Amino acid sequence: MKRYLALITLALLTTPVFAQVADDDEPCDPAVEQCGDDLNSEAYKNIYPFVPMATKDIQFRVNRLTENENFIWDIREINKRGLTRANTKVQPWGGSFWPLIQGQVANTYQNKNFSILHGAFNGLEVTSWKYNYNKFQKREEKVLPKIYELDEKDLAELAPSEKYDILLGDTSFDLTKRVWTNATTWGAKKKWGYLSSIDLPAGYRIPKASSFLALWEGICHGWAVAAGHYDRPEKTVWVTLPNKKKMPFYPTDLKALISLMWANSTVQDSVISEGLRCNRKSPKKDEHGRFIDTQLDKGDTHLLPRCADVHPAVYHASIVNILGIEGRSFVVDRHAKASISNQPVSGYEYTYFNPRSGKEGSLETTTLSVDKYTDDPFKAARNADTKFIVGVAMTLKYIDWEDPVKQETNGPADDKLNKFSFNYDLELDENYKIIGGQWRVDKDASARIFKNNTDQPDFFWVVPRDYKKYFQPIAGLPTWDFRKSTLPPKEFMAAAHNAHSFVYQETREYGFDHKCPVFPLKGTEGEMKTVNCEFKYPRPQPLINVINKLLEESRK
Repeated sequence: MKRYLALITLALLTTPVFAQVADDDEPCDPAVEQCGDDLNSEAYKNIYPFVPMATKDIQFRVNRLTENENFIWDIREINKRGLTRANTKVQPWGGSFWPLIQGQVANTYQNKNFSILHGAFNGLEVTSWKYNYNKFQKREEKVLPKIYELDEKDLAELAPSEKYDILLGDTSFDLTKRVWTNATTWGAKKKWGYLSSIDLPAGYRIPKASSFLALWEGICHGWAVAAGHYDRPEKTVWVTLPNKKKMPFYPTDLKALISLMWANSTVQDSVISEGLRCNRKSPKKDEHGRFIDTQLDKGDTHLLPRCADVHPAVYHASIVNILGIEGRSFVVDRHAKASISNQPVSGYEYTYFNPRSGKEGSLETTTLSVDKYTDDPFKAARNADTKFIVGVAMTLKYIDWEDPVKQETNGPADDKLNKFSFNYDLELDENYKIIGGQWRVDKDASARIFKNNTDQPDFFWVVPRDYKKYFQPIAGLPTWDFRKSTLPPKEFMAAAHNAHSFVYQETREYGFDHKCPVFPLKGTEGEMKTVNCEFKYPRPQPLINVINKLLEESRK
């Protein structure tokens, strides 16, 4: 490991689809929730991977993910079209997940040292949001009021949000302060800091919240999708301030602002996901090394195949159609356990293997008739219409996150490409259509005394085809002619403040029906109750007109 933060995985902070929820400092109450005990029966064997998924369900899921009723699911057609390997049309760009602990995009990253040695001796800078917020408060008092007195070297080392605010002529630093307010609110109170209403009974209180912030909390859900769908910032954009001093927007600065725009956009409501997050740090494994679900999860009313992860048939047909045929990127959580690591996928390649022997070969030589696969260890869980089985050894390529750097240019060669591999088999019907499958540790599915695990993706998600409608410039603003002035028209500031003040309302008015636990006050009698509650989450977004113009200039 070269970097201190390389030990940290990524996760989503607050999106409607994959919400990061902090645990309350309250004991589990078995009267109202499942407290994590193993099920007394073998009920888990009534869910995947011990029972097959219906063919119609597989078709429905692939259709939903690809937004294409005519997706290809004939393995022979897939093979004929050379879709055993593919790359995205454009390589997604690398970027930071902008840790919340460091102020997200209000982070003066140029002055940060992310090395292991520095982290060991000055760990507060990379582990304490309170420490970093205190540093910002000092900057707010001593630096920001004198922003136009800074020399060009100091201007170059401002945080991305600070540069954005100055570009607008906003000496109140509206976006920067809102970003810090979100970071500190979440740090101190978690979701309870955004509680807008609650039917709190007399003598009761809301849950307590830990002030701990995980090192991985940030906006990777913004970066991971933006990287595969928004143009790459390529060159530094220089702007001239009213005092004639020049200030640079490095590619990293633009990536930060773009990632924030995507993270807080309502496009996050419309992403199409497959698979459920496994919330177990050490999920149970069966004799084949497959993660299985023997416990109800907090909030689940019945047992779900969370840790069994994405179904291999859905996964294979989806990526072949989304990435293989269309060249579109998608996002994958590459950790099958509780930790989340959202990565933009850049390509894949796979080979076929015989499911009994594990020997690789062509599709024709490795496909095995079920009649000849009498010792199939997964026989009881196969789709009843299965006629053939073939193994697939997949390598998925993705763009890894990176520390923010002050660099004047950026291109595909600067990205950190990484990959991970896993095995599965596919069940085929008499027409060689993909109708099922199982994850495997070993190609021959041999059982082990000491089991590894299957290492498949936990879940994956893709933005809808019509995602561009979420990123339309604000109409009615004057044209910004960058050749005449590198500063936007004064009318941009009011529009920017509107974008900064966007609030996502999880209220009954918008169709939400949240229930929150409340607890009796200390010294009073009573039991935990659940009551109606509503939340309003501030989601500050940079003005898209500014982002698009800077991006356009960076690509000239």
